[in-house]
Amino acid sequence: MTTGILNIGICTVDAIGQYVDEFPPPGGLRTFDRLTLTTGGCATNCSFSLARMGVPCRMIIKVGDDVLGRFVLDEARRHDIDTDGIIVGEGEGTPFTFVCVHRGGQRSFIHTTGTNATLCLDDIDMNLVRSARFCSVSGAMIMPEFDGQQTAELLRQAQKAGAITLLDTVYTDAADQATWQAKMFPPLRYVNYFVPSEPEARALTGQTDPAAMARTLQQQGCRQVVIKLGAEGAFCRDADGHEQHVPAYNVDEVVDTTGAGDAWVAGFLAGLREAAPTVEAARLGNAVAAHCIQAAGATAGVVPLEQIQRFQQTA
Repeated sequence: MTTGILNIGICTVDAIGQYVDEFPPPGGLRTFDRLTLTTGGCATNCSFSLARMGVPCRMIIKVGDDVLGRFVLDEARRHDIDTDGIIVGEGEGTPFTFVCVHRGGQRSFIHTTGTNATLCLDDIDMNLVRSARFCSVSGAMIMPEFDGQQTAELLRQAQKAGAITLLDTVYTDAADQATWQAKMFPPLRYVNYFVPSEPEARALTGQTDPAAMARTLQQQGCRQVVIKLGAEGAFCRDADGHEQHVPAYNVDEVVDTTGAGDAWVAGFLAGLREAAPTVEAARLGNAVAAHCIQAAGATAGVVPLEQIQRFQQTA
């Protein structure tokens, strides 16, 4: 039985503080205006964004057997997302992030990896993977057990079973280029769409031009590359070497950029699900991200797909 879109990767519970423009010194105190508690993490954000658009999906994440893990499970059920693939790590803690939102929408993160650090191939129900039409892995670089060869093996099996595969990563400035390449290059040979952000692509390739980045990444085996450029939109290079910049949509106010990249992936997957060409799927990704950044939290701004498509027609 085909499960449609399957998202695999990291989850967190996010405590979002607005606005945090200055960190206190040891023993100091700073105040902020508002705290929002929400789910986070690439796979969770993407799944919840799809659900808010009305696009069915499944997700495989790992949570702890704690109050935060129960919060994630309850939120998944509230969004009508199938929880059969969610793994509960006995005696482990659910990943947690304090998101410091600065005025203007940029943010900083303080994170504990929790169960994201122990997720591994043996945890995962491969029947769900082999039955997926689209298999998306997101959060690479901060899943130390699963990154690299285990991710490659999962994507290999997904492709062998006929799935279209997608890989996304997380930017970490603590890793050097050799570490980035050791973790990310092995899976790329089994990837139909690699969708890093510009900083991630730069860390991987050492290049500064999106076209050069995309060419370098395709040399590692992935078929198509779409580089997320934030406020500049996205750069697409397909398997035939065709290149196109897809500009972002303008919005009245940027409230919070948390989850914008994950919302973009949700829109991109929704486009692929409707057999849209890569450029049009990227354009839908830009539209979903534009909605995301106009509300606090990783998914609160995402609206039904029909409403986003109407926005595209008038923007």
